[in-house]
Amino acid sequence: MARFDLHDNPDDATRRLAPYLLDVQSTHVGILPTRIVIPLRPTSHLGFSGRPSDLLPVFEISGESYFLDTPAMSAVPLSALGRRIDSLSDQREPILSALDRIFGAY
Repeated sequence: MARFDLHDNPDDATRRLAPYLLDVQSTHVGILPTRIVIPLRPTSHLGFSGRPSDLLPVFEISGESYFLDTPAMSAVPLSALGRRIDSLSDQREPILSALDRIFGAY
């Protein structure tokens, strides 16, 4: 597992609304049995604001647009994480900006 790895959402009940999970946990705490992830949702499901922002950055995955639903981050058991399909490490800056926004680092 690596920070900024993109995984399939393995949960049948939520996969339609959030097909992907982004691992944002530091590799320095890799011994934990859980990973902190943020769901990626289709931009057609942008909620309260109706548009992307530094809290809800948008990424293209397989030709489709998805927003990082930062307020919905959670921990999932390592054993429940879906297969790794890609890395968003090249998008580090908008991801870290979203985390800074939600944790008040501004």
